[in-house]
Amino acid sequence: MDRYSRQTLFAPIGPRGQERLRESRVLVVGCGALGTHSSELLGRAGVGHLRLVDRDIVEWSNLHRQAGFEETHARDGTPKSEALGSWLGRVNSEVSVEARVNDFNFTNAIDLAEDCDLIIDGTDNLPTRFLLNDVSYRLRIPWIYAGAIGGTAHVQFFSGEQGPCLRCHQRDLPPPGTIATCDTAGVIGPAAAMAASWQAGLALRFLAQRTPSSLQGRKAIFEPWDLAARVVLAEADPECPVCSKGEFTTLEGALLDRATLLCGRRAVQVLPAAGKRGGMVLTEIAARLEAVGAVEQRQGLLRFDAGEGFRLTLFGDGRAIFDGLTDPTRARSLYTRFIGE
Repeated sequence: MDRYSRQTLFAPIGPRGQERLRESRVLVVGCGALGTHSSELLGRAGVGHLRLVDRDIVEWSNLHRQAGFEETHARDGTPKSEALGSWLGRVNSEVSVEARVNDFNFTNAIDLAEDCDLIIDGTDNLPTRFLLNDVSYRLRIPWIYAGAIGGTAHVQFFSGEQGPCLRCHQRDLPPPGTIATCDTAGVIGPAAAMAASWQAGLALRFLAQRTPSSLQGRKAIFEPWDLAARVVLAEADPECPVCSKGEFTTLEGALLDRATLLCGRRAVQVLPAAGKRGGMVLTEIAARLEAVGAVEQRQGLLRFDAGEGFRLTLFGDGRAIFDGLTDPTRARSLYTRFIGE
């Protein structure tokens, strides 16, 4: 227990809380700036099992703010969850780390979350956060939202049992282009690290004490650039479709888009058509693509460059990421052209 002696001396955790941490299972959705920092803090604290889910590969633009990644990961295009999982395993061998190279969507969300005690939001888009909210209140598992944009960080705890939930104050998706993104406003590393630090602090409090009601209904906003912070009190909406009415439309695929622009980079992800996910034989596809461009194949993925201004990364579950593109329509067309339907 010498490894955790300093935090067990902290009375709200203590030896019993440390044992609860060891027995806990946490799902981390998204291994970017938020997910990597939160996962590191939870792993170092001795949380027993971390399931890391991310759909993307490490890029050079990740290195200024995302923990656990090295230049070799960006050079090789290593899947984020695998790179982070390997690093966390070296940080704390007592923690069981499970890396999943998956797109978190309505087809797999329940399976990925149902045996966990807590969900950590490391995502970068509202549709996925709407899905996290649905999963949380469907399974009655708490989740902790965090976000960073520009020099501002946001953190909020949702119990999965009572309101307010995310949809109480964000009923619908805003029209495209009406909210700032990291592509338009940028983001600084300290804002992301601060959001993740507070997120991990809330996670440790819940996992060690299992008292979700004491955390519900408060949203913290931090601005490290201006040395400012405030807490906003949120209220439950009696007409909320999720926490009040129990309607889980995103779990039914209501917001799924086969092609989505990835935040913070010039890339589009394309999902395979419904009924065509999983079981893709990459060796066969690589042999076909070698006739028209350069192909590099590694376990679980292949990379293809046709010399047309984009690079394709194809995963075993049928997902493809087109680096160098910002047009989802063109990405879907290229998917059909090179991979098929």
